[in-house]
Amino acid sequence: MKNLKLYSILFIALAIFSSCEDEVEAPGTNYASFESYLGDITVSPGQDYTKSINIYTANIIGESRTIELTLTGSLDAASYEAPTSVTIPANSNVGSIDLIFKDVNLDIIQDKTLTIAMNGTAALSVGENITLNVAKGCPTGEGKLKISVEMDPYPEEVYWRVIDLTAGVIVLSNNDTPGFGGYADGTEATQKDGMCLPAGDYLFQVYDAYSDGAGAITITIDGVQVYSTDGAYGGGDEKTFTIN
Repeated sequence: MKNLKLYSILFIALAIFSSCEDEVEAPGTNYASFESYLGDITVSPGQDYTKSINIYTANIIGESRTIELTLTGSLDAASYEAPTSVTIPANSNVGSIDLIFKDVNLDIIQDKTLTIAMNGTAALSVGENITLNVAKGCPTGEGKLKISVEMDPYPEEVYWRVIDLTAGVIVLSNNDTPGFGGYADGTEATQKDGMCLPAGDYLFQVYDAYSDGAGAITITIDGVQVYSTDGAYGGGDEKTFTIN
């Protein structure tokens, strides 16, 4: 009886082990994936930006392998140069592609995207696509100011502005004429604005006509957050910041 119980336990253990093995890639599987972290792309005015991306395979074989690539996204075709395939050399498990991003049809406020996918085959399994965020940078000595404003049901009640404290002038606002109504009644989703600003001290001010606050607001300088509110600012709020 004891031997029967022992054989039963061994049989169950072998069955579990076999099941686990089926869920794991077998050694030597022909599998390819992109490197894990790539970061965002910022292209300086009038310049090109070169980015190399590595592709890794799970095995090494004695002949080269070519993997076709598909490129999609909101980035204009004139804004970049990229290959449509990558070759993994023989006796290696690493290949790379070089991309060149150009200061053509890029935007300071809204990032554009380039998604790269490897085309799998019956003989090759591939990992997830990668997506690069690409934006226009600012000239040397200037910082990129970006403002994101979430709309509440009464967007016409919100007025905000950025003041250059040295010059004493408004450099950016949601209304050409100081005052409420910069956002039309019914404006939905999130509104984004931005510009390049020279080094100096600045003041951000936001007002609500009904004094009950509005949607969330976030301000960044070169990607670093310098102001944030969930919208609970009553009649108004302000924040000074410096661009170095």
